[in-house]
Order: sequence, then C-alpha cells, then structure tokens
Amino acid sequence: MDEDIRAVEEAAATLESAVVEHDPAAATLQYAVAAAVTHGKPIREVAAAAHMTALEVLDAADAVTYPQQPLQPWMLTP
Repeated sequence: MDEDIRAVEEAAATLESAVVEHDPAAATLQYAVAAAVTHGKPIREVAAAAHMTALEVLDAADAVTYPQQPLQPWMLTP
C-alpha cells in the first residue's frame, strides 16, 4: 500500500477514536490528506482512505496549502 494513503487511513482512524472534539487528530488528518494530494494521489483514493468526500479532501488540502491569514487594514474594502 502507498505510504501517503496509509498515513491518511491511520489519521482517519485516530480521529474516529478521538474522544475530545478539538483533538490534534483532526489536524493530523488534514496534513496527511494535504500531503497525499500534493504528492499526486488521486482525490477519490484519498477521500476513501480519509472517509471524506472529494470536496472535503480538496478543502483540507487547500486549508493547509493556503492557510488563512488575519485580514490587514489595507485588505478591507471601505
């Protein structure tokens, strides 16, 4: 089995067994998904391993790749 997909499956299993809502397992899954997508793994394969939809996979990868930065005053429209 591919190392990226195995990491996604392990992170998903950890998240499913987490008892605390804000467990770091969610971040681990997000980073594993982003790594798999970045390494060119098929979205469907990553989604199946993560127990996510394809859109959730893309959103997770996007959030890691382009983290939200706080708005600066010059970014706000008057």
